[in-house]
Amino acid sequence: MIGELQRFKAEYLKALAHPVRISILEVLRVSELPVAEIHAQVDPAVANISQHLAVLRTARIVVARKTGPSVLYSVGDPTVFVLLDALRQIFTARLDSMQTILATEGQEPTSPDTAPPPPGPLEENANA
Repeated sequence: MIGELQRFKAEYLKALAHPVRISILEVLRVSELPVAEIHAQVDPAVANISQHLAVLRTARIVVARKTGPSVLYSVGDPTVFVLLDALRQIFTARLDSMQTILATEGQEPTSPDTAPPPPGPLEENANA
């Protein structure tokens, strides 16, 4: 049976499910920042930072605080970084595993910058 906890988890993960939103959280890990500074640190080419912040605000992942003419954003609950750090560990483990497989096949392992992304859950199941 699908309960409220499963629904909460799904909605929370859906709010995180965009690379720009993950980048915003990584920038906010360090300190509270105004939109312009978040925009400059994430990627000045991204035009919709405010929309991504709105998604994170709606999910209560970030909070906004008005101070004078500025609105400062911060992470509402730093426990979200435990989740992001766990995802980094999963990614690293998959990358290490792929490099080991390549090394045992006599190929040179690639660097993390040039390695293909780890297979997703659907790709793994398709190969099983």
